[in-house]
Amino acid sequence: MSDTLSTSHADHSGEEQKYHAFINLALVLAAITGIELVLVYLPINGTFIFATLVSLSLFKFFSVIAWFMHLLYDKLILTLAFGTGLSIASGTVVALMFIMDRGFVDFEAISAF
Repeated sequence: MSDTLSTSHADHSGEEQKYHAFINLALVLAAITGIELVLVYLPINGTFIFATLVSLSLFKFFSVIAWFMHLLYDKLILTLAFGTGLSIASGTVVALMFIMDRGFVDFEAISAF
């Protein structure tokens, strides 16, 4: 009887560690969000603030993807497949942003219709 209790307790220890890792990650993400909020109101160079905000946001984005989508626990091929789709989607968004720039759009031709 004690064997069944010890094996069931051992099975849940890994789940408790994952739970604590998720809580710790949520606390880190909340702290980074607080840093971002404070950083916006500081009288610092705008370029530095923008670069810092982008880097902190990318860190938060990739940490959420890695932990909450369980990509850390999956096989490498699945992570690469997700990264490939993300790269294609990001490239498409950037290309569309450049194509739709005011310098490339002929507003007179559009308004003629």
